[in-house]
Order: sequence, then structure tokens, then C-alpha cells
Amino acid sequence: ASSSTTPSARTSVKSKKSKSIGRKTSAHSKTKSVRQASLKGVPIAIVTKYAKAKTRGARRTTWRETPPVDPTIGDDSRGEDPVVRQAAVEALGSLTGSMVVVNPNTGRILTIVNQKLALNGYQPCSTFKPAVALAALEEGVIENDHTRLRLGNKWYMDLKQSLAHSNNVYFAKLGTLLGLSKLREYGQSFGFGEQAGWGIEEEPTGRLPLEPPPASQGGVGKVASFGMGISQTPLQLVSFVSAVANGGTLYYLQYPKTSEGQENFAPRVKRKLDIGR
Repeated sequence: ASSSTTPSARTSVKSKKSKSIGRKTSAHSKTKSVRQASLKGVPIAIVTKYAKAKTRGARRTTWRETPPVDPTIGDDSRGEDPVVRQAAVEALGSLTGSMVVVNPNTGRILTIVNQKLALNGYQPCSTFKPAVALAALEEGVIENDHTRLRLGNKWYMDLKQSLAHSNNVYFAKLGTLLGLSKLREYGQSFGFGEQAGWGIEEEPTGRLPLEPPPASQGGVGKVASFGMGISQTPLQLVSFVSAVANGGTLYYLQYPKTSEGQENFAPRVKRKLDIGR
């Protein structure tokens, strides 16, 4: 699985004659996606996360790309799969981000590019939506991915559409219907708010909110649609996506560095999730 944070560039200038004039200056996507891929015959759950950097002026907003960096500086690649690492390094390029690649059928970490960045907690934003969707299905808030919710006067959307468009209104409504206690219950079950790794001491536990945000900030709906109040590590996200990919087995992530650790590697199951149906 991979998690990367990159800035993308877009310039928007306001004038009296036109509301905005936009010029795309970067080929990097600002979307967030959850997908599955295969590398060397090994199924790999991939999570890619992009963030944007902006500078506000009095009359214009400028999206600027950060200077190229080498995200591999300081990494310890002992014990990693060299082919997988090379592919991950090439995919990340000079972007300020991190990639974590895991075999979802064993929980073994194959590579971490930009290890310092990977071992930190971040607000998950829309990457928390699949967890909310599974909670809503399990609790019967929605019956299936074609269950439509009314979002406006004549505006309806189902789960499939809302995931495709990462629709905040739909997931905010799911969060309101579920309530914070259920979001916490399922978030904990999916491995958020606890270390995903086995023996990876540098990884923080992250957290789930004890109280919803104020109503003026969106309330519990903002937790479900944007992950407000959640601190989540890339390892926790990769662990969850791997469980979705393999049908419901949540493994401890292991990162063997020595030849002895690699030879004696054995998967460690944390728990089984009822998400395979």
C-alpha cells in the first residue's frame, strides 16, 4: 500500500471582467484514490493521498509546486524487496511523500519509501470514507451500494456514486446516522487508534475523537466525511486497506530487517473483520 503527500500547482487570478482565469501548471493529480494493483504477481493494496500547498494573496490564490526532493534520504532498506522498492521509488519520484508497500495476504512490509514521514500520524481526510461505508453497511444504515440517500430537495446519491465522487455530503449524512460512538467502535475494530505494526516501536498509536466537532464545524458528519479529529498513520491505513483487499483478515504489519527475521517470518493475525460478504 502506498501513502504519499504531494503539492500540486494551479493558478487562479480574479479580475473585474472575469470571475476566474485558471491555468493548469502541473500534471500531478490532486485526487485521492483507493485501488488494488499487482506487482511481480504479489497483490498490493495501494492508497495514494495528495495534499495541496497554497499561498493566499489579497486578490488571487496561487497553487505552487514545492521544489524536487529526494524522499529516500535517511531510509534503511535492509530486508526490503529490492524490485518492489525500486518500483516504489520510481513511482514516488521527487515528490514530498511516502510509500508503504505491503503484501495483504501476510502483513509483511515489502518497502517503505521515506520512512520518517511514514511513521507519523495525519488527518485521514477522505481515506476514512471506506471505513464509514463498511460501518454503515454492517449497521443497516444502508442495505447495499445501491441504497440511495436524499441529500437535497431533488438530490439523491447511492454508495457507489458517492465513493466514486468522494462526496462529502453523503458521508456526512452516514456519519450523522451512525453517530460518533459507532464510528469509534468500527474505527477501533479496523485498527485505527492503535499501532498497526508488530515491533515497530517508532509508530505512534494515532487517535480517534472522544467528542464530535462543534456543530458550527460540521459535527460528527465532518468526522465521517473528512476524518476531523482523527490521527491516523500510513501503516494503519495500509493495514486496513490490506484487510479489505484480502477479504477481512487484519494482520499485524511486520518489517523484518535481518536475515534471521526474514527466514523466521510468519504472519500474525490481529483479528478477523466481518467484511468479506
